[in-house]
Amino acid sequence: MKSKHTVIDELKPKRTVKELCSYLGISRSGYCAYLKRKDNDPDEELKLKIRAIYEQRDKTVGYRLIQDELYRQYSLVVNRKKVRRLMQQLGIKAITP
Repeated sequence: MKSKHTVIDELKPKRTVKELCSYLGISRSGYCAYLKRKDNDPDEELKLKIRAIYEQRDKTVGYRLIQDELYRQYSLVVNRKKVRRLMQQLGIKAITP
């Protein structure tokens, strides 16, 4: 089921945001806050670093080695669960030779 905010995104070319918010029963300020949150990914830079390490190591490293490399190369301390979750979001996993 689509959220009210995504419905507004789809119907914006046909109606005004004010009309759509009124019809769906949400505030315009709430919709504007949604737009700010939608484009903001706090882990984007970390995902790029994970992807770089993964490519450097010929796609054969798992989350534990990526966690170690994040510390060695970038002095970043990242929880192993977060590294694993971000790898899953990126669709990468270790390929065993």
